[in-house]
Amino acid sequence: MDESANSDEFCMTATGAAALRQRSRPGIGFVYAALALAAIASAPALLAREVFGDDWTVYYIYWTEGSAGVARVLWESAHAGFAIPMTLFVWLLNDTPDVAARFAGLACHLVNGVLLYSVLSRSALTRMIAALVTALFLLSPFYAIRLTQNAVYDFFLLFYLLSYELSYSKVRALRWAAPFSLLFSLSLETLIALEPLRVVLAWSSSEHWRQKLARLVPFWLAVAAMIVLRLTILGKSGHYAGQYSFANDFTIIGNALYAHLMAFPRGLSYAYSHGFALLGRPVSAVLTLAAITVCALFSSTALWTPWVLNSRSTRNATFVLLMLGAAIALIGALPYALTGIYGDVTRGESRLLFPSQFGVLILMATIVQAIPGLRVRAAVAGGLIAIFAFSLAHDSKWLLYDGLFSSDMLRQVRAALLADPEPKVVKLQVENSHVFSFRSRCLGANDMNVAQMILRDENRERSFVYTDFCGDFTDPHFVVNGNCPVSYLETFPCPPRRETWRYRAAPGLPQPDEIGFVALLTAVLGNSLSATEGRGELMQLKDGEPAPLARAEYRPPCNRSGVRASAWLLALPAPACESAASEGR
Repeated sequence: MDESANSDEFCMTATGAAALRQRSRPGIGFVYAALALAAIASAPALLAREVFGDDWTVYYIYWTEGSAGVARVLWESAHAGFAIPMTLFVWLLNDTPDVAARFAGLACHLVNGVLLYSVLSRSALTRMIAALVTALFLLSPFYAIRLTQNAVYDFFLLFYLLSYELSYSKVRALRWAAPFSLLFSLSLETLIALEPLRVVLAWSSSEHWRQKLARLVPFWLAVAAMIVLRLTILGKSGHYAGQYSFANDFTIIGNALYAHLMAFPRGLSYAYSHGFALLGRPVSAVLTLAAITVCALFSSTALWTPWVLNSRSTRNATFVLLMLGAAIALIGALPYALTGIYGDVTRGESRLLFPSQFGVLILMATIVQAIPGLRVRAAVAGGLIAIFAFSLAHDSKWLLYDGLFSSDMLRQVRAALLADPEPKVVKLQVENSHVFSFRSRCLGANDMNVAQMILRDENRERSFVYTDFCGDFTDPHFVVNGNCPVSYLETFPCPPRRETWRYRAAPGLPQPDEIGFVALLTAVLGNSLSATEGRGELMQLKDGEPAPLARAEYRPPCNRSGVRASAWLLALPAPACESAASEGR
């Protein structure tokens, strides 16, 4: 009898201890699930053959001028700190720098999830929403191009979050390093928008106000130093002088700010519509309902989250969190609005949402946890996480497809340019470009010409290709005035000859929703069977009527910088270049 009582007492004690530990880490199951989903959903895109516009410029400058050239260009563009990660990506895998950027970006992103949860868990004020904010951040649809060379955003966020962690270290040297970690992270200067979080975390501690102020001052000095540097020696210069100057029209500023903030509901709608397109609405709906059910069932254990309106103190804390989220969202949007630009989830400009999205996620998590009913809160959180995960997986697939499409198009364009030695300027019409291009991105001069310049036959004069939907033909600085850009940093006189070509999908190039993940990945990773043919149809338009284009092949020397990387990105069949031994023969 005594043994049975002792056993029951032990079980009750163990259960209570487990529950207590669970309450000390509310919602930790959401963090584990989001880490796994982010890694799984992003994995297919790691080997995509894809580079976005400005990233092409970094590669081109590195290949033609070396790391010193990259440092110069990024200094002139007021992003001097960007030279470190971007050069690192190219240096790590020179033949496939885009792949290095994706792996580094995903690794930084996952580590940032862990750091973010740790930072938010340090205060009783933010601990209530730490897990859900972290889970939504890991799967966020508001910043969708981390799997490009814009992995630098997550790279700098890593150092920003480290500035929090280091400030609580027991080692004095590490505490002193914290403001310097912040200063380096502010190479992405809009991370200043997250500083209200530092103030809230410091002020919610039990320290005396003098100690709180002393803890904050070094970081404020780092922020002030970066602002001064940004307005002086780190300001835009050279080619970038005067770029993104302040708008003088309050209507333009107001419209840009409104559009930036409206990215929140648009992002939710975008995640839902495109995420459910991945597997089809019936399957996606079933899986989402399954996620909701599982979260509801485990709402009292690993997925337990507190109701933030259960007392006067927590209601006050909720008000502070709502103000914090709104402040970060507004401060993150304002610098862009003042120059008349804004972030948009439907374009590559989703990167401009990177700072303000944290405010949005704090608002979203706080609102979810203000819902009464433990199971209802968990179910809503599970539904959001499922939709975000589907959206991330869809983006991963779309990025793979974009790489397949663009490499096919550029490979055929190259073969057509090689077949005719007369230099020309080609306007390329791409049918249904919004279907193929990742998040309807623009294919500008960088995308169309960098690889062509690296792989060209140097015994021939340069030809140039521009798409009809990016504005290069109408921008008065470029083709209109006879200036043909390659990377927008280097222009050449335009040849007088003008032609119009058309690229459109052929039956061999199905649309994104018509091809499976495995088949898509196989097609992307495999080299083309021919350097002169492809899956799509490239034709010349003469008086509006399509005419065939001749094709030719040329293998540049393998020792030319950037050749192997460009050949990989265009999926040229091996051998794509001529080695020194072959040239000797």
